[in-house]
Amino acid sequence: MSRFAAIVIAALFALAAPFAGAQAINLDSTLRAAGATANASSVPDLRRWKIRGFTIEAQDRKPYVTVNGTRVYTGSAISCANGKIFIQKRDWEKHVAPIVAPAKTGVPAARKIVIDAGHGGSDPGKIQGKMREKAYTLDVAKRLQRILKARGFTVEMTRSRDEAVDLAARAEKANAAGAHLFVSVHFNAASAASARGVETWMLTPVGEASFAQKNAKTAADAGNRFDAWNLLLAYRVQSALSGKIDAEDRGVKCANFAVLRTLKCPGILVECGFFTNASEAALIATTNRREQIAQGIAEGVVAYAGALDALRASDAGTRKPRAAKRRIPSPRR
Repeated sequence: MSRFAAIVIAALFALAAPFAGAQAINLDSTLRAAGATANASSVPDLRRWKIRGFTIEAQDRKPYVTVNGTRVYTGSAISCANGKIFIQKRDWEKHVAPIVAPAKTGVPAARKIVIDAGHGGSDPGKIQGKMREKAYTLDVAKRLQRILKARGFTVEMTRSRDEAVDLAARAEKANAAGAHLFVSVHFNAASAASARGVETWMLTPVGEASFAQKNAKTAADAGNRFDAWNLLLAYRVQSALSGKIDAEDRGVKCANFAVLRTLKCPGILVECGFFTNASEAALIATTNRREQIAQGIAEGVVAYAGALDALRASDAGTRKPRAAKRRIPSPRR
């Protein structure tokens, strides 16, 4: 066999079997089965669907889908072959379905919230000039606490002053409080001064690698019990926050962060902007920007709680009422 023929055969095999070694499913067929309708796109290899108020877009070789314009990163890139579009089955289950076709059973509560202000005490977090991340995370966390309490939520903090709190202890505080959800507030930094925007992180599901990593996670953590709800919470907060402050959407991503691993409730970590970007840092330094960040996160939490309420109501509406037991009269003696 010539070298050219071998290359052609290998290419054909790749087209016929995307995601070799993994289970791939036809994304178009799966979405249509869930009730979606396809919409035309003028962009090559870009597919678009509408379902239950969501517009979903997926494109060949992109490692994410967009849902109403918000990026949701997948474990593997989307693949087009022979006119069809494929996604890994695990990516559908862990990164798409919980948003657009969530389960109606096992829906968690969302009234008690623990807010975690990142860093503190001897751990300043990111440093940029006179800015210390620990001070800004605490400021945003307190603002978020105030807003959520005003909306009727019960809110506790992992720290309310400048003190060091061990990462494991932060999750332990949430678990001890019986939290329904956990939000960790952080700010970002990068070697490239041009990096900007907001991103929201959820715990990495088993079987896939964390963002920008190679090795797949092989063992489940306690927090993986809530993979679907972690995603839904992360998506709602990322969508609301990036829209509220008109920041670049860096998407929903996965990482095996220590603060998320041992949670007994859905949890996320939010990176609210870059200290290393001059224009963003100048905004973060203002009370107005930090208030907007808190409002954006709060709007995402409220949207998440509303989505859960709708799921519970929908499930209750589809249940068949129990037939009343017929009382059999006792025979007369």
